[in-house]
Amino acid sequence: MKDVKSMIGGIIILILIATGVFSFLLELTGEFVKLTLWIFQLSLTDFGLPPVIEIIVKSLTFILSYALVGIIFNSIGLFNSDVMKYVYFVISTLIGFALSAVIMFLQEHIIIISWSILGITIITIFTILLLIKKRNT
Repeated sequence: MKDVKSMIGGIIILILIATGVFSFLLELTGEFVKLTLWIFQLSLTDFGLPPVIEIIVKSLTFILSYALVGIIFNSIGLFNSDVMKYVYFVISTLIGFALSAVIMFLQEHIIIISWSILGITIITIFTILLLIKKRNT
């Protein structure tokens, strides 16, 4: 009886190997490891921002991450601290990266952004003055 069970188990394993189920699981595990390494690397990345900006980014990251994790777990109705700390780590890393990237973008393109804002402001002022002049006449 043990031999029959072993043979059936061996045949099932061969069928699973032949259909690629194990390769799919290995690929999925590999992608999970890549994602985990990417998140850790992202959390240790130095963006070269000034210290004051880094403090602002870290504060905003803290506030937004705790709020988002609280909203997510409150809507689910699950309050498991072990799960929450991992979700907080992932969310805070991604929010920190996003805020740093936005600030780096703003720093790199500050001249274009300032001229665009100035142009929009001037056009808005002229449009308002023209509308006021048309109403008065």
